[in-house]
Amino acid sequence: MISAPSLLLRSNGNKWLIFAVLALILSSCTLFMPAGAGDKKDQPRTEEKKPDKKVAKEKEEELLLDPVPGKKVYDPETGTLIVVDQTPVESMDTIRWKEVPYDSVPPIRSAQSLVEEENVKGNKPERTGRGEFGTEFYSAYNVALILPFLSDNYDPKSGVIPENSSWALQFYGGVRMAFDELEEEGIKLNVTVMDSKADTRQMGKLLTGRTALFNSHLIIGPYRRENVEMVADFAKRNGKAFVSPHSAASSVSDNNPDYIQVSPTLESHCKAITRHVRKRFRPDQVILVARDKDAEKARFAYFQQENFLLERTRHDSVKFREYVVEEKSADFQNINLQPFLPPGDTAVFILPSWSNETFIYSFLSRLKLARTADNYVEVYGMPQWMRYERIDYDLYEDLNVHVSSDTYLDTYAQDIQFFRRRFFDRFGVPPGDEAFLGHDVMLYFGRMIHKYGTKFQYSLEKDPQQMLHTRFEFERVVRPNATTGRENAPIERFENKFVNILKFQDYQFQLDY
Repeated sequence: MISAPSLLLRSNGNKWLIFAVLALILSSCTLFMPAGAGDKKDQPRTEEKKPDKKVAKEKEEELLLDPVPGKKVYDPETGTLIVVDQTPVESMDTIRWKEVPYDSVPPIRSAQSLVEEENVKGNKPERTGRGEFGTEFYSAYNVALILPFLSDNYDPKSGVIPENSSWALQFYGGVRMAFDELEEEGIKLNVTVMDSKADTRQMGKLLTGRTALFNSHLIIGPYRRENVEMVADFAKRNGKAFVSPHSAASSVSDNNPDYIQVSPTLESHCKAITRHVRKRFRPDQVILVARDKDAEKARFAYFQQENFLLERTRHDSVKFREYVVEEKSADFQNINLQPFLPPGDTAVFILPSWSNETFIYSFLSRLKLARTADNYVEVYGMPQWMRYERIDYDLYEDLNVHVSSDTYLDTYAQDIQFFRRRFFDRFGVPPGDEAFLGHDVMLYFGRMIHKYGTKFQYSLEKDPQQMLHTRFEFERVVRPNATTGRENAPIERFENKFVNILKFQDYQFQLDY
């Protein structure tokens, strides 16, 4: 049985309910510090710290993702963006189903009383067997869910929920939806929810002070890369399966078979684009394009390497052409694409670039002007292109633009529509992408640990599944060397390698098989 407090959110903005939700979050937070340590001066700050050069370099190599989004969400009833003043979540420790009265606010209790309660509630895990790789089977499994609710930023006077809490609240709303399905399947979980507050100091307190983490069989979260690195190190030292639902970095943890990465890395995106292109075009038709920046030019290697592997199977030895654009002007007037547009043939341009929207716009504009009637062109870009605001979508349509993406929601699919309706009916707000992610992660890994035990990651490769927001196809990532070879190379991590390729057609991005 899975238990959690049931808070049915109303679209009329009942303030008593909002206060109850935030009070529950704040009461849960007392578990993270000694009683009486909640003074303002002792609260950890959540401002982003200036990264050092090593972190900056690593972030340049990874697929950059947006910061935690705000509270504006799409309302299917009006077709507009609305500001969400309510939350589908409470940050509880041991989650239990119960109704919270609208006219009462649970008091903030001492850390000691909450810890004692944490130790007695839930399904007691009893070991029922052992398996390969040291896996253990239990009658119930302990799950630790760490999310940045930012409860310390809540101002009870204004009643305003922290704007950057939206990602965590949506994610947990999706998790709650998955609980229902897991319970129907007879899967027993004890879920402990913790607030990382998007702060490394707070994360350190959780890792050193919470028995729930030491007793967990599965850890999910958090959000920021620095916190992910801390939890990955904790999981490696203590043999805990750790699922990171958001980080797409390739260098979070070394030689860590307990680290499971849901978001494909930049390398996986590049290789997926290469495979998609080579299914339809010759290698001599493909041109890699980037600005004259070392980080962007270095990405060419991902495409060339995957192309080389495909060439070996097809007895082909042609490399992709490369075009580096010098930044001579702010609007890149020096872009010259005529040499890459042979009459009567097709040219495929791949741009592993996203940080400068002006460059992408200038390239597409120049390509449209340079193309002639007997030229067919296609362009492949990165996920961030879907969030550009200044580019005319006519360019995407005319130039057959494709992008890679780690998520795709078919709004016409019945299961997607059904989830949207259930989520909205239950919480009073439409589900965002994070809600689908939370649902799929909790559902998939809840099933996996129930089926394969505590070391379920070694069975991920034989159990791929199509989920709501994407497909999960996990593979072990190894780094072979002259000493170990590929067969005996240590496992760096397990990573979901599935990447969706979307084509802009009929003025929307659609799945392109």
